Formats: sequence, C-alpha cells, structure tokens
Amino acid sequence: MEKKESFKEELELKALEDEKKEQEFEELLHVMKPLTPGTPLRAAIDDIVRAGMGALIVLGDSPEVLNVINGGIKIDSKFTPQQLVELCKMDGAVILSDDLKRIVYCNVQLVPNVDIETNETGTRHRSAERTAKQTGKPVIAISERRKTVTLYYKNMKYVLRSSNEILSKATEALRMLEKHKEILNELLINLNILEFSNFVTLPEVISCIQRMEIISRISRTIQKYIFELGTEGNFVKILLKELTKGLEKEKELILKDYSRNWQFSITALPSLSLEELLEPENILQILLYSSITEPVKPKGYRLLSKTSISLESCDKLVKAFGDLQSLLDTMNLRSGKIAEIIGDKEAKKLMRDMTNLKEQALLGKKI
Repeated sequence: MEKKESFKEELELKALEDEKKEQEFEELLHVMKPLTPGTPLRAAIDDIVRAGMGALIVLGDSPEVLNVINGGIKIDSKFTPQQLVELCKMDGAVILSDDLKRIVYCNVQLVPNVDIETNETGTRHRSAERTAKQTGKPVIAISERRKTVTLYYKNMKYVLRSSNEILSKATEALRMLEKHKEILNELLINLNILEFSNFVTLPEVISCIQRMEIISRISRTIQKYIFELGTEGNFVKILLKELTKGLEKEKELILKDYSRNWQFSITALPSLSLEELLEPENILQILLYSSITEPVKPKGYRLLSKTSISLESCDKLVKAFGDLQSLLDTMNLRSGKIAEIIGDKEAKKLMRDMTNLKEQALLGKKI
C-alpha cells in the first residue's frame, strides 16, 4: 500500500513538472509563429541564410531592449523582407518593433549584462542569448559559417529547421502513427469481443492504453512539426486529424471504464517516460490495481458511448448497474428496469443499438 501511494505521489509531482515544461514550450511555439515558413520574416531569414550572411535580429523595441543597445542608426521604416536582408549586410544587430511591422534600428551593438550565464561560444550567439534572457524578447542569431538559425527566448533556445527537413520527419512520424493505429484497431476489436463475452482481463486493457498513449505522443510530436511548417503543414494536418479522430475520447472512456480513479489516471499517464509506459506494471499502478490477475469489469462508458442514447442516460445506467455485464444481463431478461431508469424511448434505442454493436463485435468488425 505504501509503495502504491509513493508511486502515485511521484507521478503527480512529475505530472506538474511536465505541465510546466509543456507550458514553456507552448509559449515558445507562440513566439515562433512569425518565423514559420510562409511568413515575411521567415522569407527574409531564408534569404539571409542563402546569401551566406550572419545576422542578429531582436524582435521587439521595448525599453528593456533599448537599454542594451549602443550606437547604430535609427531608421523607423516599414518592415519588408528585402529591406531587412539589405540591413543585415551591416555588422550590427537589427531591432524590429514589437508588432514586427517596422524596422526601428539597424547596425546597433548589443551590450547585455556580461554576468548573465551563457553556454554559447560565438560572440553573436552569446550576445543573442544574454539579450533574450535580460530583455525577455525573442532574439534571432544567424550563423554565417554554419548557416543555422537559432531563436533565443528568455531561458529557451530553439534551432529553426528547413521545411524539407521538418516535412521529412513529419512524414516518417505519420507512417509510424499509422502502424500503431492498425495495431490499436486490432486490440480494440479484441476488447469489444471480450467485453460482450465478459472475459476481459487487465493485460488486454493495459495493451490498449499503452498503444493509445504511444499514439498520443506521436500525435503531439507531429503537431509541433505542423506548427513549424506553417502554411506548408496543411496536408500533414489533414492526415493527422483523420488518423487520430476520436482516439483521445476513446482513451478517456477506457480509463473511465477500468481505472479506480480515472481523473488521476488520465493526468498521470502522460508523465510516464516511454520506457516506463512500456512496462505493464506501471500502467497497472496508474489504474490503481495491485495485481495483473485481479478480476476486472468495464463500467460500460465506452460501449454505451457508441449507442444513440444521451450522455445523461449513459451516466444513469452506469450509476444504476455498476458494470457493463450487469446491464447486459438485465437487457437479456428484457425487464422494465432499464426503461424505469432512462425512459421507454431511450431504452428501446439502447436495446436496438447494443444488439447491433454486439453482432458487429462478435463478427470481428470495428465499432
């Protein structure tokens, strides 16, 4: 019991840490939006890289930024990709307005606090990182020698990649997701048969949850690729939406069916590392069971959600019967108890839909 509680507390702490990291990355993605392919700023950056030039570009002209610049020329002109490329031919940094619509300064020297810690070695990148940390504004450093584009924002660092590289990775991830989806479909078909036959055991449930969580993680990775691709990621976005349609809801319903505290389980599951996720014992603990051989019965949320009855009726039936098998047994007796709980009209729909679902499930069809 103590071991289980310790595992639960550890997962809850890890979930909080993961949530914080995810929030930071979401903030970084928001900052990256003007830098995605298809935007004017990205067009200018790509031209600077192709020209073999180096550059420093600060995205914002707040008082904090103005306090770390020295010299340069104030031009305050409308932003265009062509003009930015031309101004980057000079040695100093270029300062854009907060809304990125104007070029405020060019050829300025950045003089942030030298006591700010940095792991960079090049002068340009050290200045960029320190400026980003000190001002809280995004700073772009383009390496002339390596032809790389690095975004610094607060304490974060991100190297921008070419569209071709991102698209290649996204396509590879989509292929991987498709294979896992095929395996999951087979697992769910098997689970459907076992639920209607009252032969479900924890290993089958765990296998479905593991595969669903793997798909969720691949999906999140692809979503980040889509964001990086900007307008060039629309096709990948359509494919991802088609492959993952309804899967998050299905995962939630399985956890509601089998977990002894589904709110905890759905929060704790993403906090497992991939190695931890592949260990059935960890999923078992997340579901709050002590042994893989413990008997298990679905509450019925998942199969009831596939009928045409209302969510309110589903909740009433689960509350009244406790598990799916008790509900099915009552249906087989054709007593009036179900109609008393959800009404005659809903009861008739339930009888019809569950009969159809059972026939499809026992034939090995996806429902």
